[in-house]
Amino acid sequence: MKKRLLLFFISVLFLSLHTSAQEKTVNGKVISAEDGLPLPGVTVKIKGTSSGVMTNSEGNYSIKAKTGQLLVFSFIGSVNQEQVVGNSTAINISLKEDSKGLNEVAVTAFGVKQQVRGLGYATQNVKAKEIIESNQPNIVNALQGKVAGVQINNSSGAPGSSASINIRGGSSLSGNNQPLFVVDGIPIDNSTPVSQGGLVASAAPASNRAIDINPEDIESITVLKGPSAAGLYGLRAASGAIVITTKKGISGAGKISYSNNFSFDRVNKLPELQTAYGQGEQGISNAVATGSWGAVLDQGERIYNNPANFFKDGFSQTHDISASGGNEKTTFFTSAGLLNQKGIVENTSYTRKSFRLSGDSRISDKLKVGGTINYVESDRKYVLQGSGSGVMGAVLWPSSDNMSIYLNPDGSQRTLTGIDNPYWSRNYKPVTDKVNRIIANGNIAYDPFSFLNITYRLGTDFYNEKFKSIRGAGTTVVGEEKGAISEVASTNQITTSTLLVTGKKTFWNDFNTSLTLGHNLESTSYEGVTTTGLGFIDPTFPSLNNTLPNTRTSINNISKRRIMGVFADLNLDYKNLVFLNFRGRNDWSSTVRKDARSFFYPAVSTSVLFSDILKEMGLKSDDKVFSFGKFRASWARVGKDAPPYVLATTLGTTTNSSTINPRGFIINSGAYYGNPLLEPEFTNSFEIGTDIRFFKSRIGLDVTYYNSTSDNQILATRTTPSSGSFLAYLNGGSINSKGVEAILNVQPIIHKDFKWSIDFNFAKNKSTVKSLPGELDRIELSDAWVAAGGTNVAQAAAFLNGSLFGINGTVWKKNSDGKLLLDNNGAPQVAPALTVIGDRNPDFTAGITNTFTYKNLSLSFMIDIRRGGDIFNNTENAMVYAGTSTKTPDRTSKVFDGIIESTGLPNTKSIKLDQNYYQTLYTKQGYDFVEDGSWYRLRYATISYNFPKTMIQRIGLSNLQVSVTGRNLILITKYSGVDPEVSGSGAGVNGSGSFGFDNLGIPATRGFDLGLRLSF
Repeated sequence: MKKRLLLFFISVLFLSLHTSAQEKTVNGKVISAEDGLPLPGVTVKIKGTSSGVMTNSEGNYSIKAKTGQLLVFSFIGSVNQEQVVGNSTAINISLKEDSKGLNEVAVTAFGVKQQVRGLGYATQNVKAKEIIESNQPNIVNALQGKVAGVQINNSSGAPGSSASINIRGGSSLSGNNQPLFVVDGIPIDNSTPVSQGGLVASAAPASNRAIDINPEDIESITVLKGPSAAGLYGLRAASGAIVITTKKGISGAGKISYSNNFSFDRVNKLPELQTAYGQGEQGISNAVATGSWGAVLDQGERIYNNPANFFKDGFSQTHDISASGGNEKTTFFTSAGLLNQKGIVENTSYTRKSFRLSGDSRISDKLKVGGTINYVESDRKYVLQGSGSGVMGAVLWPSSDNMSIYLNPDGSQRTLTGIDNPYWSRNYKPVTDKVNRIIANGNIAYDPFSFLNITYRLGTDFYNEKFKSIRGAGTTVVGEEKGAISEVASTNQITTSTLLVTGKKTFWNDFNTSLTLGHNLESTSYEGVTTTGLGFIDPTFPSLNNTLPNTRTSINNISKRRIMGVFADLNLDYKNLVFLNFRGRNDWSSTVRKDARSFFYPAVSTSVLFSDILKEMGLKSDDKVFSFGKFRASWARVGKDAPPYVLATTLGTTTNSSTINPRGFIINSGAYYGNPLLEPEFTNSFEIGTDIRFFKSRIGLDVTYYNSTSDNQILATRTTPSSGSFLAYLNGGSINSKGVEAILNVQPIIHKDFKWSIDFNFAKNKSTVKSLPGELDRIELSDAWVAAGGTNVAQAAAFLNGSLFGINGTVWKKNSDGKLLLDNNGAPQVAPALTVIGDRNPDFTAGITNTFTYKNLSLSFMIDIRRGGDIFNNTENAMVYAGTSTKTPDRTSKVFDGIIESTGLPNTKSIKLDQNYYQTLYTKQGYDFVEDGSWYRLRYATISYNFPKTMIQRIGLSNLQVSVTGRNLILITKYSGVDPEVSGSGAGVNGSGSFGFDNLGIPATRGFDLGLRLSF
């Protein structure tokens, strides 16, 4: 009954009179004003109605209209054109390129397209061409340096490795700070499993699941940066949203396209090693010692560059084919893709096979249906990395020993004390990850009246995942010398149901209104079974059934979550000059207590086109100098719920093995103390901005200031051992994130044959912890910490009145004057308490993209800049401990400038800088291993050539392009490690994440790509 009343109310509100003029069929062709070629995919609509068609591949269209009605021709990147239907039944149109960009369209919440000029909040659009130019298999990496306020960190140079993404800093101390990913209006899973063992254990960071999306299927990506932009998606979009629109079919003659890329990769950089001292201990040579603490190497003695010899050149290839077509009522698009990537470590690879089918059909003038199904199959083979016998142990291996000899004559592992040989590890400690995934959606749109649209969309994201991790018999890992195996089989599903009712009406020819009422239901489920076993009965047969029966374990995990929301979105505008938007959403979450499950968050925004107002008032005559000016402002509130099942304390057991889990992680069950009083956390955000353009929009500047405060944080804090749990969840604490974003677009040269454009983006963010519950002065992340010789040296931490992205670590003991406090022997001492030693948040980030086009030849390159931001170089710490670091050849004596703590007298004693000093003192303090992570890098450069159509049409082609791309060709940084773009525990760490921790990861690569594209 309520739905009928609502429909009746909307019908009465927007009901208008219809003319009874005779309909007729209008035909025509739409071409480009620049080159005269037909334009497929142009939208032709009757103004004031929902009736419309699209031009086919030849630019032709046919539509039924009445004399006197107005046809609107619109196409992305072109200036809209209107034409009155007269006596003629033929209307041909020539569309001009929109160099001003004033008709730019953004895909906002639930796939709704809106003109950017009317938005009261910041968004940024990345087109398919820009995504493809970067030649990144992971779409997250394809956004690097392109979007202001978006920070991306890759976890390693291994095939299929994960990448983390953060928008405008962070809003949660221990929750998820990554944005929601949405494909064609359906939320999808971009989760990444994370190490519970922190950075201390050898691990193989898993993939983030957005890697399953084929970049070739993407039409555009819109980044919704703040709560005002993404709030309608609900609490899962509290950190923003990445809205992906995929390619659709176009009516007319069919089109087939094919593309391929062949890529060649190699290690970008390796740490510099000392070669003065050989293998041994305490200055004495020892052929089985792990470290390089032996005697001075004789002149002429052979030196092995073990790291460089270990890594090989990588190679990958991609093949994509697509077909599209249809008639005026039904269109389709289908594609198939293959990615095969071989890594820089032998036996590592990533393969992705994808198939996608999309279709839309207009059943009648009022009813339209559509749907998409995307199947992805991926297979990843990788190896362990990190400080627990990972393959980057190559930088710890003595240079006087040939590491490539990894087997003894009897076939056993040739190793050093306490560390597996990396060559042996890559062959006998494999990790595999197989995923089968289906992302599907169906939608139906019904227009009962010209002013009313009802759309229902149902979507699902389902995948099963199978991990397997093997530790071969003969490993040096304590407790697993006879081998170990772990297998995980899991299923994940997100099902989303969305109903949208939208009414549009114009009053008095000047006031435009639209109202959307919606209902959204989202259910997520996870079920996984982890089985482990120790000790292979037959050492040559690594199987779970081949392990000792009394060591086998099985753990079953089940998790379910449901969120229901209702929302309203009201848009008002006056003459396309002043825009107002009011939004509200109420969510009910199953993860918080019953009386707190309902929470409401509103939003309001405005956009004022002051350039058009000045023109309306007669104060601005043309666009020659001042082309466009817009002011925008918004305020929004958004909520975030708790993780599932943290309201109650559960019983469980702990398997304390850092290498049993398939990713080398500790398995914890019942690791938290429940809190039935948990409430949602909330973020209040305010932003203002302006968009101004000059000289017919050849210069455009967009500037945004934002300020967000997140209160009532849901925290996972450590508890006392007597509680029987590691963590306790509670509410408390707040974060303030504020910053500035700027986007500058310049077109210095626009000529018939030559064009030059510059796109520049800049962002500066500061995320500060304003309060913490009780007497806490910091929140430490247990998933991002490092240790040296059993001592906790550094970890990610958020500090009260300090940075959300701080580094908590050990320092030398000093007095109030900053003088070293030495022991009675004159040696420095490590302070007992950890303190702030760094801030991983960069001072600012920037990206500069230059594009040059001369006739059919194009050159595009992007410079990525990050200034500031500290890196904890645990790779260097491990190298110092092993004696391979360039810091360790100084093995003389030194008198430290300080005070003997017991006497208060100045120090006069010297200590020897030997193995004991470096291993028991120097590596136990973390401050000296914090480095500046600034960089300037040439992220990519692409040269492409499009063959003239007059040439290729002779062989039946409509398009033919060849390209060459270079990736990561130049890196300028003072950082001593491999690459300051690091994320030690991968992309799955919540809170401030694990970026800024360099921990013996697979090094980043640079490479070249050869590409071919053709269509017919």
